[in-house]
Amino acid sequence: MKKPIQKMHGANAIGGYLCNSKMIALIPLCFAPAVLAADNNINPSASAITLEPMTVTHKRSIANPLNTTEIDDKKVRSKQAAVSDTAKLLEDTPGVSLYGSGGVSSLPVIHGLSDDRVKINVNGMTITSACANHMNPPLSYIDRSNIGKITIMSGVTPVSMGGDSIGGTIAVESLDPVFAEPGKDILLDGSASSFYRSNGDAFGGSIAAGIANQNVRLDYTGSHTESMNYNDANGDNVQSSSYRNQNHAASLSFKSDNHLVVIKGGQQHIPYQNFPNARMDLTNNDSIFGNITHKGKFDWGSLDSNFYFESTKHSMDIGEDKHNRFLTAAGGGSFAPPNDYMPMESRGRNLGYKIQAEIPVTERDTFRIGNEFHSNRINDFWPAVHNNTSIPASQPANARAAYWMMAPENFVNLNNAERDRVGFFGEWEARWSPKWNTLLGLRYDHTNTDTGAVQPYNPNLLGGAMAAGAGFSLSAANAFNAKDRERNTDTFDVTALVQYTPNDLSDYELGYARKNRAPNLYERYTWGARKMDMAMNGAFGDGNGYVGNMDLTEETAHTVSFTAAFHEPKNSLWEVKATPYFTYVNNFIDADRCSGSTNGASGCDASNQTATERFVYLQYANHDARLWGMDVSGRADLFSDKTYGDFSTHTVMSYVRGQRMDGGNLYHMMPFNMKLSLDHKRNGWDSAVEMQFVDSKDDVQGIRNETTTPSYILLNARTGYEWKMLRLDVGLDNVLDKQYYQPLAGSYLGDRYGMNPTADANVTVPWGRNVAGMGRSAFVGLTVKY
Repeated sequence: MKKPIQKMHGANAIGGYLCNSKMIALIPLCFAPAVLAADNNINPSASAITLEPMTVTHKRSIANPLNTTEIDDKKVRSKQAAVSDTAKLLEDTPGVSLYGSGGVSSLPVIHGLSDDRVKINVNGMTITSACANHMNPPLSYIDRSNIGKITIMSGVTPVSMGGDSIGGTIAVESLDPVFAEPGKDILLDGSASSFYRSNGDAFGGSIAAGIANQNVRLDYTGSHTESMNYNDANGDNVQSSSYRNQNHAASLSFKSDNHLVVIKGGQQHIPYQNFPNARMDLTNNDSIFGNITHKGKFDWGSLDSNFYFESTKHSMDIGEDKHNRFLTAAGGGSFAPPNDYMPMESRGRNLGYKIQAEIPVTERDTFRIGNEFHSNRINDFWPAVHNNTSIPASQPANARAAYWMMAPENFVNLNNAERDRVGFFGEWEARWSPKWNTLLGLRYDHTNTDTGAVQPYNPNLLGGAMAAGAGFSLSAANAFNAKDRERNTDTFDVTALVQYTPNDLSDYELGYARKNRAPNLYERYTWGARKMDMAMNGAFGDGNGYVGNMDLTEETAHTVSFTAAFHEPKNSLWEVKATPYFTYVNNFIDADRCSGSTNGASGCDASNQTATERFVYLQYANHDARLWGMDVSGRADLFSDKTYGDFSTHTVMSYVRGQRMDGGNLYHMMPFNMKLSLDHKRNGWDSAVEMQFVDSKDDVQGIRNETTTPSYILLNARTGYEWKMLRLDVGLDNVLDKQYYQPLAGSYLGDRYGMNPTADANVTVPWGRNVAGMGRSAFVGLTVKY
């Protein structure tokens, strides 16, 4: 039996050679012009020798499949002024879309699979959201100013990149440490940046500073961002869209011969982040983390290891934009103070490690073996709004029955819930010939989950069993506590990739993956069955109420993916890539409308089964499902001139469909969407005009009463200039001030009190409204480097 209820606290051109990062062997030639120019006794034109053009290429490892996208620090910096949300750096990635959420907490979706189904590593750490509404997802824990590289694998993912996920993989890394060059004692470097965006009066800044010798480096990064509510194109204020966020991190790095050790630590403080598609708002989020990484090279290969710890204190309540506005108009009633508050607290902890060895056995064969462990703890409790044991005379008569709705004890949603996973994997990469490469991988994971006993607000039935459904809530808690709550899951993942390169023009890749994910703690162990309790557990932005299911089984996904990539081989003037895919998921964790209750406090009554234009109450359930779609991306150089600069274009197109095998669509499937950009570069200038098209969302899920959204086209423009130590960015998003609704932004809940999803619309949130997108917004950003 578990413990009792407790709290857890330029390329330079010379002689026909193109000097770039792929020509390591020719690096000295890149500096030849400077050397020649420095010597006044040499005439470069007289001594130059014209050679035939030559291209040196880098052979890509199949461990980074063709559908892998990398976003480097230069691309990250170019977007810092335009976005505050780290997840929005992924918007130009084929196959990736975003669930709308708070200002710094969007949830990535890869090929229709979202949230915990996507493996996200932040500097090697696996971080699980410690919130019933998933307001603190992994990418919210690192500011975009502290990112050096993002790697997105949007299709078949090698087993070495992580288990317990059936979607793709996103790996976020800070900049690698830079040490002083030989002969120099001290290296000092850093940067400072600031930005302003007109819509929402968003502003912020970041600072980075480092000091190093040849073997030791110390770094600090800090950032601050905040915004008021933004306005849509109609000029209406989108309530509950404001936020404030602060991040601090430090690292100490040691380099010795072929070894690198990096020790990181950091802290995050979010005093508030409001959510237009949730019934609650984040009123505080404090997190600390520690991380030790070692990378070593030996005669036999390489060994990488990572150990980490993360702790979160998370608070939610009804924010100012939702609080009391319509209660006063409705005359108070049962929701008069103090029952118009809904404090919720959670404490989360993540602890883990990963050790991986890469062993090149022969020139053809490379093996990777590894072991990882992740431990997650969540304590989720809802403090009582008062601890009186009798009703004060000041309480209105029409609210006396509801006085015990959230009192006098704490509601325990998850009691020291635990989820521990240990995994082992092995991979074999083989280069059979210059044209053929293969990758085979096998992985085993064991996942154990458990939780302690729970309790409702009013376990002693003060005011009687009928008072605010106290008796019904107590019965649900007793039934939950009577069960054996420990669950164990054993899963095997398999990955197989074959890559064929017939010539310099094309590459082909075919992959199959069998991937698994065990249920998370909220899917398995939330138990509250009253309308209000279920409404507080919802991570989907749909306004519906949810209850867990202890008998859920693991999801098993079978994915087949094919990628064809074509490129101009001589000067890389153009490239195009297409990836069709199909995924069949056994026991996909979706939801069914709950039923079988006649108690008035429960939403699981007969009307819940047939309701079409209202919010509903659901229980997590396993169903077989299938998803399919295609990603297309391409780029081309259009025109190059010494006077006017270089013009190019790039595009990204994605389409996905998802269906349950017993009928109906899956929730939040992104409709066809594309981006087309005209890009220009000249000296330090870097500009782009972008058109974004999103088709209407008509294939919606009836079980959740998901709403449709219309199609739209947006136009964005930006330009930037970079000097040696200074960069200036300006731009205009939604140039035409188009009113639009993002398909995955969810239901608009931001302007009203909404604890009871099916109450009178005069008191609570009406069904059928989508969150509006941001209207026209100008931005400016300035970065100084030294």
